[in-house]
Parts: sequence; structure tokens; C-alpha cells
Amino acid sequence: MAGTSIFGNLARAAKIVALLLFFLPWVAVSCSPDAMERMQNAERGGSPATSAPGPRLNAGVTIATASGLNMALGTVSMTNPAAGLDPSGGSAKQSAEPPQVPIEIGVIAGVVLVLLTLLASFLLKGSAAAIAGIGGSVLAIGAFSYSVFVHYPPSVIAAFAAGNRGGGEGANLGAEQLAQILSVKVEAAFYFVLIMLVLAIVFNVMAMRKPAA
Repeated sequence: MAGTSIFGNLARAAKIVALLLFFLPWVAVSCSPDAMERMQNAERGGSPATSAPGPRLNAGVTIATASGLNMALGTVSMTNPAAGLDPSGGSAKQSAEPPQVPIEIGVIAGVVLVLLTLLASFLLKGSAAAIAGIGGSVLAIGAFSYSVFVHYPPSVIAAFAAGNRGGGEGANLGAEQLAQILSVKVEAAFYFVLIMLVLAIVFNVMAMRKPAA
């Protein structure tokens, strides 16, 4: 029984760490100044490949980050790169109405599932607690992964496209054009969340094993 208790506590600790990582950046939104410059040149009637003299800016510039909490609350306020970008490499200008991404239901569901598995680990005993922990962790991984990898990136692009109206040069870009400028990348903290939940599953499986006689 001592071994079972240890693994159960380790599973709880892994879930608590996952919840603490909820407050760190999960995704970063970056803008490609070089792509923005080429698109602006094309809109002026010039060649898309023509650019102003100076260093090329192929690397994306991070314009916003969103933690798990930000995604759950839908409170991320971003700078709209399509509202105007300094060709010399300056940062994007702030749009009059910064785009707002919607609330991520998947993130909320994942956090609720993790909290429920923690509660179940105290209310239930033995294999029942371990099974509840395994099921809840698997569902939380699925909810988090769908929200971050599948639903959130196009939601960001759509939010920028919806807020990118009448902002001057480079404005009124469609979602396809903005997809060439913006990049939504998953941060390391989110991968650690998944790792912690996988560890919680492993520890719960170990907790179900009966100690040798």
C-alpha cells in the first residue's frame, strides 16, 4: 500500500505542476516584417519581390503571447501588424481596435478536468481514484491539444482579419494574406503541460498495480 500511496501523490504533484504552467505563455504570435513589406509593395503596384534597401527581416517578430489563462479568458490584446509596419524594421503600429481572440472552451474544459481529477484523488480510494485520474488526464490532453494546435491558430488569423478594416496602408487584408504574415507557434510551457499530464497517467497506472506479496 505504501507504493500505491507514493505513486498517487506523484500523480497529484504532476497535475499541480500542470496547473501552475497554466499561467505561463502557451503560444506566441509573430509577424514576418519581410512578408508584410513585400505585400505592401505589391499593393502599391510594384513588384512583390522588390524591397527597400536595408537588412532583410526574414525572422518573425513576436507581437503577442498568450498564456493558458489568457486563452481561457479571451483577453489577449494584440498589435495588428497589417495596420502598418515600418519597412526599416520597426514594430507594428497599434490598430484603433486591436483584434480579440475568442474564449478557448477547450482550455477551460481541460483545466476543469484536471481539477476534477485532483478532487477525485482525495474523494475516491484505490483503483477508482487511479482510473478517474487516468480518464480525466487523457481527456484534458485531448482538450488542450485540440484547442492549442487546431482551433487557436485560425482563430487568431480570423481575429486579425476581422479587426483589420480601414487601418490605412496594408489594411483590409484577407485571412489568406494575413496567414502569410502571421505565425502562431506553441511555446515550451505548453509541451511541459502535456508531459506532466502524461506523467500523471503513468503514475496512476503504477498506483493501480498491486504490490508483490
